[in-house]
Amino acid sequence: MLRSMTTFAKKEASGPDWNLSLELKSVNSRYFDLHLRVPREFAPLEDRIRRFLKEKLVRGRVDLFIQYDSLEETPASFEPKIGLAKGYLEAVSKLARATDLEPELKMAELLTLLRDAITAKEEPVDTQLLWERIKGPLEDLVDAALEMAYKEGKATEEDIIKRIKRIEELASRIEARSRQNLKEQQERLKERILSRLKEVPLDEQRLVQEAAILADRLDINEELVRLESHISQFYKYLEIDEQIGRKLDFLLQEIFREVNTITSKSQDSTISHLVVEIKSEIEKIREQLQNIV
Repeated sequence: MLRSMTTFAKKEASGPDWNLSLELKSVNSRYFDLHLRVPREFAPLEDRIRRFLKEKLVRGRVDLFIQYDSLEETPASFEPKIGLAKGYLEAVSKLARATDLEPELKMAELLTLLRDAITAKEEPVDTQLLWERIKGPLEDLVDAALEMAYKEGKATEEDIIKRIKRIEELASRIEARSRQNLKEQQERLKERILSRLKEVPLDEQRLVQEAAILADRLDINEELVRLESHISQFYKYLEIDEQIGRKLDFLLQEIFREVNTITSKSQDSTISHLVVEIKSEIEKIREQLQNIV
């Protein structure tokens, strides 16, 4: 089953004192390319979130937005900078002596003038608690994104199958035309030989050899057999529930190579026109595969 890289999902969760909002967007990319926008508290969880998303989504340019609001008070401790305060007071005393002024400073005045005398130190964030809060909503978010991706992939698969069947039909017409083309070319060869040898007895053995050489040069049966094999393998890959976008793209390249060879060997305008139609279908399939995981 095909899965698209283009998807979108949004989830929310909340507790007594917190609210969490998650939004995921994904578009096609050759590799997994994650762009995270998370609150400061979730920075320690970025690697864990990245590993989780990569395992589930595999490929695509993914944007994940996380918004977290909490009314919970963050525990903090306060530390005095005694050396800083002493140095400041000594400087005040020196200034007072130099100006014959009395150094009258109260604690409130000191803290107002020297705000760095006491610093707040927040306790480390409880990353395990945050992970427990986000893990479930994140799993639901990815599940919703995958559900949308598979729906789009199914529509893409239906269109691709329709185009592959069209290629099979065109290949069948090429095969029929190839047999007719060989007969026509052999008749032309015979006519050319006869026209040049009106005064000379016809060498039947020479005619047979020339006809055999022509048949070998125009024979595209091998290419048609390989083309049929590639298409059969294409159908088998579509039944596999895994990441097959690159495999299908490789098979498409092989199909393109075979039809190119058919054009060069057949030297027939009707077959060339049929090949052009096949190439058009191949190009449309290739565009769709760019968005498949």
